[in-house]
Amino acid sequence: MPSLGVALLATTAWTLSVIDVAIIIGPGNPPTLAVLAWQWLNAGEADDQAKGALACLLLLALLLVLAVVTTILWRTSRLYRPHPDGRRRQRFLPLPGRCVGFMLPLSGLLCVVFLAWLAHGALPAMHTINNSLWLALLSALIAAAVCLLWLEWGPQGHQRWLDLPLLLPALPLAAGQYQLALYGWLDGMLSTVLWGHLLWVVPWMLFVLRPAWRQIDPRQTLLAKTLGWGRGRIFLQLKCPLIIRPLLSALAIGFSVSIAQYLPTQWLGGGRVPTLTTEAVALSSGGATATLAAQALWQLLLPMIFFLLTALLARLISHYRRGLR
Repeated sequence: MPSLGVALLATTAWTLSVIDVAIIIGPGNPPTLAVLAWQWLNAGEADDQAKGALACLLLLALLLVLAVVTTILWRTSRLYRPHPDGRRRQRFLPLPGRCVGFMLPLSGLLCVVFLAWLAHGALPAMHTINNSLWLALLSALIAAAVCLLWLEWGPQGHQRWLDLPLLLPALPLAAGQYQLALYGWLDGMLSTVLWGHLLWVVPWMLFVLRPAWRQIDPRQTLLAKTLGWGRGRIFLQLKCPLIIRPLLSALAIGFSVSIAQYLPTQWLGGGRVPTLTTEAVALSSGGATATLAAQALWQLLLPMIFFLLTALLARLISHYRRGLR
């Protein structure tokens, strides 16, 4: 359970501040606290914007309270557990877990088939697909370079600070990015939206790459140094090939995270950088069903295609470099 603390906290932070899902399928009257804060922050009145800022602070406070209460309950439950005797007891039947593991991918496949049926051959606007594709590709590639450079040359004692965008509600962070963009007259630009995506893409990719990087045998690095290799050559010709498969997985995850970004795209883009996600949310309030289904279908297909390509590339690389399997 303690090893899952970061993942559980990141999941809780996301559920507290999610906007797009709450707008589409969540309650509208009254809305969730995150949606209410988002509506206040988008209002033109200074009083409403102040309410939105206070609501963002309330989201942070709620996350802190949930984390503290969960930690207290976990530690309290450990006090009343019997002393471990080295024997494993099967407390749960494996059948429910297997059913859930089977139903989750099946439900995703059914959603794809249902969306394809609703789309009736409709296609999203090409500039929407292009914006989503280029933002996702650039975000994943830039984040991969940042993560590798940070793992090699960054301060090792401060790596957990990069996890903060995952462990904090997204709404206050996106609001802060939006204010910075307004002060710098940078809103409405593709590069600004790309910067907004990187705040979440980099931590997720680092979350995937960090364990693989730590598993690199230091004796290989020591051997390379005895052969006269410099640090840059060791990084490029030794360490990077060793983590090529985790790197491909991280690229696929970074691509998917960028595709799903709504708040940074909507605020930093100022409505001038439409993506599949922003258009799907906009159409959910009353657009054509076929067009909405096409937007959602392509939002699923692009990450799926990228995942398949990275998996095939990883298999191809491992075929010619069997030592990396």
